[in-house]
Amino acid sequence: MPKPKKSYTFRKLINDLHLWLGLASGIILFIVCLTGCILTFETELVQWFDAEDHYAAPTHAPLDFNTIITDLEQQDTLVKDFIFYGEAHRNLQFTLITKAELQASGGKPVRGKSVTINPYTGATVQATGRTKAFMHTVEALHRYLLLDKTWGRPIVGVSTIIFVFLCLSGLLLWFPKTLKKLKKRKAWTQGFTIKTKAHWKRLNYDIHNTFGFYALVPLLLMGLTGLLWSFTWYYDGLEVVLGDQLGKSRFETTIPLAQNNANAGMATVNLYTLLQKTDSILPYSNYATRVTLPLNPNESVMIRKISGDALAFNAADKLQFNPYTNSLISATYFKDESFGSKVAGLIRGIHVGNFAGGLTQWIYFICCLVATSLPITGTLIWFNKKKKA
Repeated sequence: MPKPKKSYTFRKLINDLHLWLGLASGIILFIVCLTGCILTFETELVQWFDAEDHYAAPTHAPLDFNTIITDLEQQDTLVKDFIFYGEAHRNLQFTLITKAELQASGGKPVRGKSVTINPYTGATVQATGRTKAFMHTVEALHRYLLLDKTWGRPIVGVSTIIFVFLCLSGLLLWFPKTLKKLKKRKAWTQGFTIKTKAHWKRLNYDIHNTFGFYALVPLLLMGLTGLLWSFTWYYDGLEVVLGDQLGKSRFETTIPLAQNNANAGMATVNLYTLLQKTDSILPYSNYATRVTLPLNPNESVMIRKISGDALAFNAADKLQFNPYTNSLISATYFKDESFGSKVAGLIRGIHVGNFAGGLTQWIYFICCLVATSLPITGTLIWFNKKKKA
């Protein structure tokens, strides 16, 4: 007597979608996740291998910032902003613009030219390392597979949508099949552990199933934020949902001061005093501080400081000073912002993993390694089942 045909259940549908979508996107997801592992520590790798481009040999006490600015502002050049780091012997980053660019901007932000400056000599550092160029290639492979961006970005974007679905469908398949099994402790412990002494086929299944579960939350964060670099509609929609600009620090600048007779002409900025006040208001250690200078009369000085403390969010507190009186005009603290604004400000860090320092970077790196293995272990599971059938 023939066996009755089993009904096609919802779980079976999810299993089939998980299988075939995973097989279809496996090569692309392998490339994206592997390059993502490398890019997790992009900054650290570039600084390590190209140390001569980022660190200076101390010869004497560092030059004060005003001296460096005076040397840079020769003829037609203006200093828009500069960054200094808490790490010892780090070179400085200055953004320069020309007076012609400022006049032609019509009041709109000018991007300017970034230059690296030796803090001890004031000399411009010419980059000689090749690691940064290599990382740009890895990033291009990660974002659009080294294809034309018109085609590469949507391909990676659709694969990322599939990746998010695979994470969610994998979670559903991770749960025990029936409510009866759900009540049994053994059914749960199987999903949390790996049988290291089992046959390699079972070991492969456990690696796919268990490691995938433990890495689920970071992988979802990577996928959901990664879509920002593929689709403008997603980028615009997320800004609406969060109620703020993504990466809004790019758009922050100085603010106009009240016009009065005392504020005639360009202010002479006393950076020593303003930075002392900044450290008294924001007493935590410095990871990086960006100082944005006024380019016109009656404009503030903006100072943004990121904490170097352990587990601190990779986001800046912002102070605006009156350069004529050295008085504080306004203070914006990251901790006081809305949840949506915090996510918007940290969005790139949430994608790459450095939103809360080195600990979250390592967690992301390990989870990204797991993600890189999933197309391989998943394909082996399918192959073994097909062979068995």
